[in-house]
Amino acid sequence: MQQRGDLLEEENVEADQLGITGEEAAWQEEVEEEEEEEGGRRTDMLQEVWVNHVPVSASSKFNAVRLVIMERKSMSLVFLLQVSLVSSYVLLCYYVQNSVQRLQSIKFYPENVDPCLCTHLIYADHDSKEDVSEWKDDDLYKRFNDLKKKNKNLKTLLGYGDWARGIKRFHTVAITQESRKKFIDSVVLFLRKHGFDGLDLDGRYPGYQGSTKEDKHHLTLLIKEMMKAFKAEAKSSRKARLLLTVPVASNKRVIDVGYEISELSKNVDFITVVTLHFNGPWNQFTAHNSPLYKGSVIQGQNIYFNVDYSLKYWRDKGAPAEKLLVTFPTYGNSYILKTSKTGVGAPVSKGGDPGPYSGRRGFMTYKEVCTFLKNATTQMIEDQKVPYAVNGNQWVGYDDLESFKAKAEWLKENKFGGATLSALDQDDYSGTHCNQGTYPLTKTLKTALGITTPALFNKREPF
Repeated sequence: MQQRGDLLEEENVEADQLGITGEEAAWQEEVEEEEEEEGGRRTDMLQEVWVNHVPVSASSKFNAVRLVIMERKSMSLVFLLQVSLVSSYVLLCYYVQNSVQRLQSIKFYPENVDPCLCTHLIYADHDSKEDVSEWKDDDLYKRFNDLKKKNKNLKTLLGYGDWARGIKRFHTVAITQESRKKFIDSVVLFLRKHGFDGLDLDGRYPGYQGSTKEDKHHLTLLIKEMMKAFKAEAKSSRKARLLLTVPVASNKRVIDVGYEISELSKNVDFITVVTLHFNGPWNQFTAHNSPLYKGSVIQGQNIYFNVDYSLKYWRDKGAPAEKLLVTFPTYGNSYILKTSKTGVGAPVSKGGDPGPYSGRRGFMTYKEVCTFLKNATTQMIEDQKVPYAVNGNQWVGYDDLESFKAKAEWLKENKFGGATLSALDQDDYSGTHCNQGTYPLTKTLKTALGITTPALFNKREPF
């Protein structure tokens, strides 16, 4: 049997140019070796397993090459049609490590995570140390990565940095070639030691709010050198290449100051545009946390603060659409109304009262929203495709099942790469607050993107 690598060479196409990751190449090689050992089992069945195992993050170009390969092997038209129906969207979900410390009465540990909801899971570890090698050996790492035993297609990444501490951390590790190499080497060792499949490197906000203007280029260098190191390590270790994803700003002013978009895009697997907190109590008026479109009453710089504008701005500046991920929040921003006005743009005095779970003023998780809605009046912001609710002097703009569906349809129409969910613990994961079953928002998003979970197995059964 002619190997797939040979077929790719015949087409004179490099795997890197196609966006084929090391994990895909490793699985391909594994299947081929297994086929030789078994004496040439049925080719079509082997390829079906190979296709199903490749993460749904595979690029559209890679999907096209797979189909060319299959056609050359005279596979049936029916099977080709089946392959073409496999979702190519990514659903990357955050597991926030410090969620286990919020309230002792509410537990959300790795064991609470449904491993079949998302294509990728990110362990958002907010350790304060900049040097990854100094991070403690938390048993949660193992428990988190053990989720892959229940879903062999699941990929896990370690989150590094966050919006609050990202500037200081980033400046320290990226400032010189020596500091970048030290950081990258420690990252590779840490990821391999704990069984992660990649790194989610928070790229907010270089060159902005306290960061130097040189940090814009330093970020590009850090990402470029990290991807180069990931590829070299995969080649030397014969393991699947580590993945690299980057959350980035959605604010136009920050984008212009902080990113070399074309170069950054070449050296990452996915870019999460953080389409959250477009508005909040700092505005001194009510507005939605994550509107899909510009609203009719929105003026000034705020006309740029919406999902549609931000994603298309990144795309039009040179980021490939298939690498761009849209952030879907499982929470809303809340306000205390200052007057009797209750619509969008109504004056506010401060953030809304803290919820019993999050304990944060101006913030409400979806499970808290569901409780709030029992005595509230709800309203859809028609031109922005998102809802809000009012109860007395409390106002909250949030996302629900219908707004998730609308955003997912918009995502598909614009051919973006998929979605990032922030975050799993803020959904009604237990199904006890919203009367919509477990993980209602996450499951709605998964279904809307057409992501299906392959049959799970702990070992390969003979055909």
